[in-house]
Amino acid sequence: PTTTPSMTLFPYTTLFRSVLLMLLGVAIVYLAVKLIYRYNWNKGLSAKLDFDKKHVVKDDVVNLTEVVTNEKKLPLPCVNLKFQAARELRFPDTDTNSSVSDKTYRNDVFSFLANQRITRKVPVRCTKRGVFRISGLEITFAGLFMNEINVLKSENECEITVYPKAADARELKPVNSRISGEAQRKKYMLEDPFVFRGIRDYTSNDSLKNVNWKASARTGNLMVNEYDESVSRNVCILLNLEESGALRYDAVDEEAISIASGIAEMLVSQGINVSIISNGCDVDTHNHVFVQGGAGMGHLNNINTALARIDTGIAMEEYSAMLEKILEPDNMRIESEYVYVLISASRRKKLQSVINKISRLQADMVWIVPHFPEDDYGLELCDFEPVGWEVK
Repeated sequence: PTTTPSMTLFPYTTLFRSVLLMLLGVAIVYLAVKLIYRYNWNKGLSAKLDFDKKHVVKDDVVNLTEVVTNEKKLPLPCVNLKFQAARELRFPDTDTNSSVSDKTYRNDVFSFLANQRITRKVPVRCTKRGVFRISGLEITFAGLFMNEINVLKSENECEITVYPKAADARELKPVNSRISGEAQRKKYMLEDPFVFRGIRDYTSNDSLKNVNWKASARTGNLMVNEYDESVSRNVCILLNLEESGALRYDAVDEEAISIASGIAEMLVSQGINVSIISNGCDVDTHNHVFVQGGAGMGHLNNINTALARIDTGIAMEEYSAMLEKILEPDNMRIESEYVYVLISASRRKKLQSVINKISRLQADMVWIVPHFPEDDYGLELCDFEPVGWEVK
């Protein structure tokens, strides 16, 4: 039998139709999946950042916890979590998910199954004193076929306060001797046995006559009675952060703040009440930093928090003008029972004049001058010698 052309082409026509239908089916599935992901990828998707600690000391390492949740049955093969942080927050050098320029830009990749939550802890080194916030997140999804750009913005309030690193205790010894010598003259040598404060653990410096034997038997450790002093020792730290010349040096400002933190820590450990008056301004309120007198570790945390929140970029009042207001009759007078410790790289003549006036009213004054090597730090208009503090 003979074959006609139509009969010869029939198998190829059928194959062509099958391929066409298959391609059409693939296209329909592709478009359906693409649209499903396009309109549903961000449903039930959320992210949150938080620091493991709210307060750390400069150069400490803290974990930044990333929690990303996919609360739906749709899996997400590749999701990027992006955010910006201050460049002073340093991620590990081996970390390839960060880039640093004016800020630190972070880009973490997650892959989700249905109804899955992923938690990661990323170590961060806090290289500078201050208050650092992460306030916004972006979650991006490139589509199932990696050919789209879908963005979900999320609000996130994440904050950490980095305390200044206290000045080296060994370098503070000469300052401590001078301050303690002045403060010691302000108190009676004996505690008042009639003013009971509380009970605490025994230390090697305590007298056995103060041991509370009942409390010791109850706790199993030696406990001593603690009494208030007849006259409290008080030190007021005067922290001046105005520039010493035409230029402002961050290294000098930061060293001055570290000295204030170190002195406060040293004095609080000796049971001395500490207060601070500074022309440095709070990062949020823009008010001058003022911490009332107090003692104890809780008070030291308050001092370090106030010091951490100082923003030296905010315009500040001339310190001599601030001190003159203190001397005005209607305002707080210079207190006779206080020792005043001025930390100031600036040695302007007007400031020296005001400080000398305070020194004559109240002889217990110590001036610490942070300075670069080879710089002069003498006081021409003051009746006392300053303490030089070399900024390395």
